Amino acid sequence: MVRRDPPEAPHFSQPVRQITLMLLVLGLVAGGAYVGFRMLEAVFFTNIWLNSAILTVFAIGVLSCFRQVVLLMRSVSWIEDFTSLEPGQAIRPPPGILAPLAALLRTRGARMQLTATSTRTILDSVATRVDEDQEITRYLSNTLIFLGLLGTFYGLATTVPSLVETIRGLTPRDGETGAELFARLQQGLESQLGGMGTAFSSSLLGLAGSLVIGLLELFAGHGQNRFYRELEEWLSSIT
Repeated sequence: MVRRDPPEAPHFSQPVRQITLMLLVLGLVAGGAYVGFRMLEAVFFTNIWLNSAILTVFAIGVLSCFRQVVLLMRSVSWIEDFTSLEPGQAIRPPPGILAPLAALLRTRGARMQLTATSTRTILDSVATRVDEDQEITRYLSNTLIFLGLLGTFYGLATTVPSLVETIRGLTPRDGETGAELFARLQQGLESQLGGMGTAFSSSLLGLAGSLVIGLLELFAGHGQNRFYRELEEWLSSIT
């Protein structure tokens, strides 16, 4: 590697727009939940254990999306600090996605030239680490859909056998009036409606949560793609 003065300071953008849009989405979701709290409360308590699991996965997915954006902010700050270092100053610990770059530049400072092979290695490593973070979020989004479908099939599995038993028990008994028969039918259908409530409530929460996580992941992905492009442009300027 040959040292040289960098032609210009690198330009990296903080993901301010992305985090603003993500906070706006969460604000809209919180506002909608507040307005429809009574209905959502009834939906939630149809199956508290399964719906609690769905909300837990949703919260982890939201935190994972914001973690990606915070990691981008730390990465931008690290590169800006690195390029402004004076000779002899220590480099502070880098974020995870920039670990290969930090290992390569640790003893060389900001004024340097990289080979094309080193640049490609750094970019491939950063892209791999970014993809790993995105895969975690995608998995959580798919898990929400799976839990919603699981609740649907569980609700139907408990409803259909009970419905069959209720229909079989509609044979009039000796001395039973029509009103008594209808009351027995009504009592038998009550448990089946509870199973249907579990099916539809879990599907509603799972699909809605997956939609929100997917939207947050989209905004975070835009920030990650822009950071990768800017990193590639900066490394190209010293290659």
